[in-house]
Amino acid sequence: MVQSRKLILIGYWDGPETDPSCPSPEEFVDPGRDTEERDFVASYLQMGLIARSFMGFSRCRFCGQRNGNLELSDGSFVWPEGLAHYIMEHAVRLPDRFVRHAFAMIDSLESASRDVEWWRGISSIRKY
Repeated sequence: MVQSRKLILIGYWDGPETDPSCPSPEEFVDPGRDTEERDFVASYLQMGLIARSFMGFSRCRFCGQRNGNLELSDGSFVWPEGLAHYIMEHAVRLPDRFVRHAFAMIDSLESASRDVEWWRGISSIRKY
């Protein structure tokens, strides 16, 4: 049995169908943010693995656009599929803790050594 882990929620906003204790996206608007960082964070969010799927679609709290029905994760954080939309279209800047985490995750993947022996040891796919 796989052990359950606790994921850190990010990008869940207050609204008509959400917990009223969630923050408002307006609190995170930063029109002066670095565009390179913005693009990196948005791309990182879009690369998340699907953690869950929901029946209904979320709508952007700013423009009303349908923002997807998936929940994505990188194994540490979990966020709604449309979070990248807030970054790119509405100048939302996520907390530094998450930004540092995203950069660290990509850095660790880029600097990881590669084990080619396992793959080279595969000679063919066996037919049963």
